[in-house]
Amino acid sequence: MFVEHRKEYNVILMKKIILTLTVVVLLVTLVSSCKKTVTQLFPGIDAQVPDVVITVPPIPFVIPGEISLGTYSTTFNMDSIIRANTAGVFNANDVSSVKVKTITIAVLNGDNLNNLSNFNYARLTLSSNSNAAEAEIVTINFPQQETHTITVSPTNSPDLRSYLNGNQLEYNVYGQLRRITTKTMDVRVSVTVRIE
Repeated sequence: MFVEHRKEYNVILMKKIILTLTVVVLLVTLVSSCKKTVTQLFPGIDAQVPDVVITVPPIPFVIPGEISLGTYSTTFNMDSIIRANTAGVFNANDVSSVKVKTITIAVLNGDNLNNLSNFNYARLTLSSNSNAAEAEIVTINFPQQETHTITVSPTNSPDLRSYLNGNQLEYNVYGQLRRITTKTMDVRVSVTVRIE
């Protein structure tokens, strides 16, 4: 009789263990599926990267090639921006891509002789403390007539997600002169990214 009770007890114990394991497996699967669903539901947001102001000194001669206009740093915390714009529902782990939506370049102290038309083009690259390789963001061709502000939407923006995993961004600015500049120009670069 003791042996029969022992067998019955073992059967009940095995059923409880199997039931418990089944519930655990179902919960893990459900949580994993929910996380995938939440990621798929991430609506995407537009975020403004903090502006940088580039100081371009007077350039009294036209060099035929491209020149460096400096390196400029800013900070950007993608995770907190996403949390703030989604009431904490989403975070940086839910992001699949980050691309430049628009770039605005504005000369803050230009005049008719010193403005964006002094340049044939400007080229902007990005690196960060999470990815040191320079990513080419955009090349902007400037019109020949007096221009103080220009906004462009890059058509082939690279995915910048790996760069925005860090929080220290570094812009490298290059350009080619069309004609000389006669005074220092302060140029604001404003970048809006699309986070999806």
